[in-house]
Amino acid sequence: MITGEKMSRLRVIGGIAKGKRLKTRNVKHLRPATDFVKEALFNILTNQVPGSLFLDLFAGSGSIGIEALSRGALKACFVERDPLNAELIRENLAITGFTEQAEVYICDIIRGLYLLSQKEYRFDLIFVDPPFRKGLIEPTLDLIWELDLLVPGGLIITRSAKKEEIKVQKNPLRQEKYGDSILMFFC
Repeated sequence: MITGEKMSRLRVIGGIAKGKRLKTRNVKHLRPATDFVKEALFNILTNQVPGSLFLDLFAGSGSIGIEALSRGALKACFVERDPLNAELIRENLAITGFTEQAEVYICDIIRGLYLLSQKEYRFDLIFVDPPFRKGLIEPTLDLIWELDLLVPGGLIITRSAKKEEIKVQKNPLRQEKYGDSILMFFC
C-alpha cells in the first residue's frame, strides 16, 4: 500500500465495473475528475468508447481510463510521471479486473508519447488532463498531432480550468463547462 493512499469516494460510475471504489492519494496535485464531469464526458462519448483504444495522459489515479475500460474500451494506455500515482493506477486496475487490458507508462508526457509512437499505437480516444494552468495542453496536443497518434475520426478531449487560457492550432469541435472544469473535444 502506498503512503497516503486511501479508498475514497472515487468510483467507477458505469459499465461492467460500475460501483467499484478506486484508491486515490491525499496529495494536492492529484485532482480526479468528479463523478459529474466523468458522467458528462462518457455520455458524450457513449458511441465511441466500445471497442476503442483509449489513451489517458497525465493519468493520476487512472479513473478516466478505467471508466473507459468499464464501458467497453478494448485497451487503455496510461501515462503518468509520478511513480506513486502509477502504482495507484496499477492497484486500481487490479481492483477493477482490467490489468490485462492496460499498459501503464511511468514517464513524462513527451517520452510517453514518443514510446507509444515507436510502438505504432494510434488511438481512438485520447484524454489530456494536465495540472491546471501550467501551459501543458498546447504542447501535448501539438506532439499528438505531430506523431499522428489519433486515428481518422478519433477524438482528443482536454480538461482544463474554467478560466485557463488555451491557444491551440485547431478549434475544438465542442466545448463544455462543468463546474470548474472545461472539456474541449478535438479531432
